[in-house]
Amino acid sequence: MLHMIVNTHNPESCAFRSRSDGAALSEPFDHLVDNVAGAHGIAIQGTWVNRLSHEVFILADAPNSHVIEEALLEAGLVGRTHSRVLSVVPTQEVQVDPEA
Repeated sequence: MLHMIVNTHNPESCAFRSRSDGAALSEPFDHLVDNVAGAHGIAIQGTWVNRLSHEVFILADAPNSHVIEEALLEAGLVGRTHSRVLSVVPTQEVQVDPEA
């Protein structure tokens, strides 16, 4: 099942402010993508960043949202950032067929 993880942080802790802030955000994020996700049965499909709104978007294929929560905890993102986990489906799965 696909999930969009919307991860936000505040401007005061943004990775662009300093090297230490950068490490505090990028190290847990890299750990999630490179190590933790796969160990929890999560396949990362892609990641995107909106710098102006301090948001990171992670599209993940996972069995359920509970394993995503466990992975975010293990990676070290909980407590530094705010995450929303939204289940999503491809658009073509919900489009109505006018011929039907």
